[in-house]
Amino acid sequence: MSSGDRIITEESVKEILTDYGFRVPSFAFVTNQEDACKRASEIGFPLVAKVVSPEILHKANVNGVKVGIKSEEEVKQVFNDMYMRLSKQYSLKGILLEKMVPPGVELIIGLQNDQQFGPVIMVGLGGVYTEILNDVSFRVLPITKNDAIQMIEDLKAKQILNGFRGSEPIDKEMISDLLVNIGKLGVEMSPYYESVDFNPLIVYAKDYFLVDGKIMLRESPKFDAISAAQPNSSYMNFLFNPTSVAVIGATPEIGKIGNSVLESVVKHGYKGKVFPVNDKGDSEIMGMKAYKSLEEITEPIDAVLVTVDLKFVPDLLKSCANKKIHNMIIYTGGGKERGKEGATIEQNLKALGHEFNVRIIGPNCIGMFNGGNHLDCVFQGHKRMIIPRNGHVAFVSQSGTIAAAFLEFSSQSFGVSKMISYGNRSDVDEADLIWYLSEDPQTKVIGLYFEGLEDGRKFISAAKKVIKERKRPIVVFKSNRTIKAAKQSTLHNGTFASSFNVMRGALDQAGIISVDSYEELTASLKALASHIVPKGNRVAMVTNGGAAVVAALDHIERLGLHIAEISEPTKKAFEEYYPPTYVTGNPCDLTAVANSEDYKFAIQRFIEDPNVDIVMSWFVPWFVFEDNSLGETIVDALATFEKQNKKPILVGAMGGPFTQKISSELEDKNVPVYHSILKWMTAAGALAKWSKEIEQKGKQIDMVTIDNLTTSHSHKKERINEEVAVI
Repeated sequence: MSSGDRIITEESVKEILTDYGFRVPSFAFVTNQEDACKRASEIGFPLVAKVVSPEILHKANVNGVKVGIKSEEEVKQVFNDMYMRLSKQYSLKGILLEKMVPPGVELIIGLQNDQQFGPVIMVGLGGVYTEILNDVSFRVLPITKNDAIQMIEDLKAKQILNGFRGSEPIDKEMISDLLVNIGKLGVEMSPYYESVDFNPLIVYAKDYFLVDGKIMLRESPKFDAISAAQPNSSYMNFLFNPTSVAVIGATPEIGKIGNSVLESVVKHGYKGKVFPVNDKGDSEIMGMKAYKSLEEITEPIDAVLVTVDLKFVPDLLKSCANKKIHNMIIYTGGGKERGKEGATIEQNLKALGHEFNVRIIGPNCIGMFNGGNHLDCVFQGHKRMIIPRNGHVAFVSQSGTIAAAFLEFSSQSFGVSKMISYGNRSDVDEADLIWYLSEDPQTKVIGLYFEGLEDGRKFISAAKKVIKERKRPIVVFKSNRTIKAAKQSTLHNGTFASSFNVMRGALDQAGIISVDSYEELTASLKALASHIVPKGNRVAMVTNGGAAVVAALDHIERLGLHIAEISEPTKKAFEEYYPPTYVTGNPCDLTAVANSEDYKFAIQRFIEDPNVDIVMSWFVPWFVFEDNSLGETIVDALATFEKQNKKPILVGAMGGPFTQKISSELEDKNVPVYHSILKWMTAAGALAKWSKEIEQKGKQIDMVTIDNLTTSHSHKKERINEEVAVI
């Protein structure tokens, strides 16, 4: 079936919308001149005439729209011209006559079935410039009223809706109600459509009209368009806390993955039993008895670490079933990143894993790390990596490269509770992992890196519960945002990309803190793990280098921060304490002559100021940190402030060896330091966003699921069913 054959054209779309109670202009579909004149008189002038053809997606491009028709004579002329001219090139159904509505603000509302999320809704600036301006916001269906309001707030066009150059402001409650109701239609009809386009939607102060629309059907209905999958953490505690592990492919040969994994498990603090398995005939590896197969091991095993070719894994899974082993990590590549053949292998492994109740991480991963029991299953090797201390940050990564970098970074910055590199996710996926980690008492903050999701709806559903019910912040860095990146990602781990606009909307909808780089990811995790949660997003800045603050202010709006209007007592205290050469206020620039006492005074005042939620202190270290003549050093002062735990105090500085030396002194006293303006500001933004989520504690959570979705439209599905049947 061609794309043209799958189009429900505008006259039928208008009938569907009318059945659902949406406001559309009065209209009539006509196929001859006589009927056109008759129906035009019934509707009333002025009119708009539009060509109707499944082969014409953009009517304006073929001069298939005529506005301002004022008489029956004009109706005749327009009908003859449009019908005769276009019927020579296209298969026409007829002409749609429509009452011309007054000009207003033009928006677009769209529905589409996304590969990763299923049905989603979009709103944006409409009209002929939609594709050029790309001012749009997405959410996963179904949506709540709060979701709809946030979609509107995401738009740059919201300034137009607020009233522009004397125009009357548009009622956003009206638009949000419309979005919610169209979203209900989108859920009900999700098995049938590929995309739905309402463009333009013309809105007024208190009214609207859906002026144009088209529906593109799927080639065949998909009745499981909305995934019902739920996160599954069964058996996973035995993976992270095993009493014994077997290493399949263990070898004494240095440089092999089987050697590196075995060395990591055996020599770096894990207290459980380890069984090397090698069919090459080695009787002993690293001073331990080696076995030719799992069957030779008579003791219980909780997890199996596989470093051999994927072709051997089906038999290993059967052996696991016989020995009641429920966890496996597969390091080996060769799965779906290699194409169709590899994807088939992975599907077989997944099916066998489900059949035998074996949870599989991988293939194509670098393993996992547990800071609590020192279980290190990462094959990178300890000669090349410092293992981090135990902490409260868990990190989940589709990429082994990012996972390895994170372990090394966190060893210098903050502790790690768990790290999991999951690669191709043939079984255990992001949703399963964050659900398990939210149950882990050691984990307080969860970070993720991924290039794409296979079941985005499962992930978003799990994330909402982790954030809103279990109060665990989640920070995500999602790459693979462009066509070129998507092509590379399929070669790397077999992942396909959703539109990043869709992904960003879904992450925002769940309350996830989404960042744009690895640097912002680590800064956000560091902030959430290290600082008290602020009461809001109002920041106060103190510095001895003005340029840093100027650059920082460029990020304020993007990160959802607000420069605090400091109280009158704080202003007065600054004026009385500081010399006139200092630039007091907020930001407070103490200039290069500032000493530690100057900083202490400003920070203390900001801590006491009720209008300040986050205190941000930037240093040019080789000025102020050389000052030890006035009693307490700034290092000790900052440590004292941090211990008070009254407000988050974010310290920023950048430079070379001297800055690193001072930073190490501060970090040793549990004062986090952020080594770029972007990291400094991102950390504040993450705290502010999590503060906003925490505000929901004790309040009714505004959530809607497919199961509790109710609508008065259910009995009207027959209308679109009729259209599908006709096509």
